[in-house]
Amino acid sequence: MSSPLRVLQVVEPGCDGVFRHVEGLVHYLLSAGVEVDLAYSDVRGSDRLHRLVGAVRDSGGLTTNLRTSNSPQPADLPAFFKLLKLAASHPCDVIHSHSSKAGILGRAAATLLRKPSFYTPNAYYGMGNPPGLKTSVFNLLERIFSPFATTINVSPDEATFGRETLRVAQSKQIVIPNAVDTHHFTEGDPNEKRKWRSEHGLPDDAVVIGTLGRLSYQKDPLTLYWAFHACAAGFPEVFLAHVGSGELSSDCAAYVDQQGLSKRIVRIDYLSDTAGFYQSIDAFALSSRYEGLSFAILEALSGGLPLILTDAPGNGTFSQLGLSHLWTAPVEDPTSLADSIRDFINDRNPGRPCNHRSVAEANFGFEACYGRILSLYRASRMKCG
Repeated sequence: MSSPLRVLQVVEPGCDGVFRHVEGLVHYLLSAGVEVDLAYSDVRGSDRLHRLVGAVRDSGGLTTNLRTSNSPQPADLPAFFKLLKLAASHPCDVIHSHSSKAGILGRAAATLLRKPSFYTPNAYYGMGNPPGLKTSVFNLLERIFSPFATTINVSPDEATFGRETLRVAQSKQIVIPNAVDTHHFTEGDPNEKRKWRSEHGLPDDAVVIGTLGRLSYQKDPLTLYWAFHACAAGFPEVFLAHVGSGELSSDCAAYVDQQGLSKRIVRIDYLSDTAGFYQSIDAFALSSRYEGLSFAILEALSGGLPLILTDAPGNGTFSQLGLSHLWTAPVEDPTSLADSIRDFINDRNPGRPCNHRSVAEANFGFEACYGRILSLYRASRMKCG
């Protein structure tokens, strides 16, 4: 009888979308009887990261804290040796790394140890960041390391960028979308919706547009704020709820104050569980410059919410699903995004069926996505064996 499959997961962020992908994948693998080790960093951590580390340890897996961030730094060298020590102390069958920093460390370790290697970028750094030294460095490193792993791209847009800009060989690519927990992210109970709104200062009868994402260049929250401001006077019943924090926090706060929107835009830095947020809003908006495949959009889709999105790289997937309640606007175009918000408000018709939840269940469930990744792991072990 063969020994259980053992997989080492390597991840740098301990919060936001990349982490949610790893979190869901680890729990899926553990439920399937796979032995999991975890190399992580708590520099960008969260309470959910601590719980995941505990779950891996409780299952008998090994863990190590790499204590590194998302930018190149001297701490990367000791992090790499920590990773090698973990991988060598209890040999694994597969190493799967996630995001740019962990992708470099994990692929390098797998190459040295001659282990099958998988890499999930979850949005290449160069997809939407402006040209500059940091972008050039990350693009170069992605190009150098691409032959040493099978890249699991989460959207066709991401895969295209990998081939055309980073020269990733098509034979080393596979597209598997991110998965969403359709049992957890569901349509809400009216009483819970009223309670959540009351706790966060939102009126019962308001039309609430929600957004969730880091206050960062990638997510471009100010474009959404500008678009909302353009609509605010004409639709006094509409509010914006924003969950997230980041380097643009002070800029966003200043804009809200300058425009007198403090009573119309509710900002929440962090929620450990975002299900109640989705269940309490009326539509979800995201003004990103680029995405891999946004977990926030998937969660909103699973909750049956209308979507107002920029047509950023990575969001094209949603335009191809035949969604009944989707409005899009060009990237960095607040005027067009404001028009999309108005179109959503004017379209509000409870009698018009929404197909978003059924689309999420059919295309982004755990078996459809994580199950395919597990099949890749098993095939790679058989090939090496």
